[in-house]
Amino acid sequence: MAHAFRRRGDGLLACRLDGEEKAIIAQVAQETADLIRTDLGVEAGTGAIRRAADSEDPLQRLEAEFAGRSAREPSDSAVSRLFPAAAEDAASADEYRRLGQQDLAEAKLADLHRVVEVLDGAGPGHGEVQVDEDDAVTMLRALNDVRIVLADRLGVQRDGDFDTVRMMQQIGEQVEGADGGEDEEHVGSDVVIAVYELLSWLQESLLRSMD
Repeated sequence: MAHAFRRRGDGLLACRLDGEEKAIIAQVAQETADLIRTDLGVEAGTGAIRRAADSEDPLQRLEAEFAGRSAREPSDSAVSRLFPAAAEDAASADEYRRLGQQDLAEAKLADLHRVVEVLDGAGPGHGEVQVDEDDAVTMLRALNDVRIVLADRLGVQRDGDFDTVRMMQQIGEQVEGADGGEDEEHVGSDVVIAVYELLSWLQESLLRSMD
């Protein structure tokens, strides 16, 4: 069972999670990273394009400019929420995506990867997860991105909507209990809701411990 984050005497922030909780959080973080990478067409090694853009060689800079000229607009609704259009005007929005979407995507992917590293480093069983201030900020950003993806899958647009989703789930459980059955879709939504609640609680716990 999860225990809230607390600040230790050495300044580190720590919580206790069991092996299944760590595995689930690492899994949804990795799945969120894979979703971003697939939907936006982000490929490994794009840092080379940025280094070429800073090169003193004018040919390399020109090649980097053409390489970064196109930016894929998100097709997945959750990714669209992570990378919203910066302007109502289509041309301005496209220009922003061309100039900034790649860097933003790489930053989000780095945050998610770091969370997986931290959780893996804590070991497979029940144990303490420790982060310093920098990793705590990274974890807050990453958990928020994962929550946005899960919220999209649940149809949650605002925090208050989650209470409605939870209430509908409870009503559904009562109806299914009376019928004596439970379908796979309901079980799947139960899992997503449980993970969303875990991440929300963990994020709030970490934020409180940093205050």
